[in-house]
Amino acid sequence: MNFRRHLILPGLVFALGAWSAPSWAATTSHEGHQAATIELTLNGQTKWQGDENMLKGMDGIRSALATRLPAIHDASLQPADYKTLASEVQAQVDFMVTNCKLAPEVDEQFHIVLGHVLDGVAELEGDADPRSGAVLVVQALNAYGTYFEHPNWQPLE
Repeated sequence: MNFRRHLILPGLVFALGAWSAPSWAATTSHEGHQAATIELTLNGQTKWQGDENMLKGMDGIRSALATRLPAIHDASLQPADYKTLASEVQAQVDFMVTNCKLAPEVDEQFHIVLGHVLDGVAELEGDADPRSGAVLVVQALNAYGTYFEHPNWQPLE
């Protein structure tokens, strides 16, 4: 089942609208690209604890990007490769959504990250500037590492 942004967004908007806790904004930038603000909160003073499916899916997304970062940085990644990357990232998002067993408060925070990942997927699939989609996914991954407990997680540069 393919969970595209237009299918997830209404639920995310409703869930986020109901959430009224104060948040801290993680502002991330990547190699001079415009910074995106991803608003997440910590679980008190600690990172959120996810489940094995979240860890597996996020590792998959990170790996898909990490192997292509040199070509993304030097602008040599081909348009077809961006589309392949989009498919790989989308497959990991689909896996996590289908197999989600997160507590509601963790799920609300994680869906903020997934929303930004899906924004990146949409740009990766587009013809205008797929490199900006990769930047969005990297920003979401780095924000994820700041707010979610994930053993051995390393941010991407």
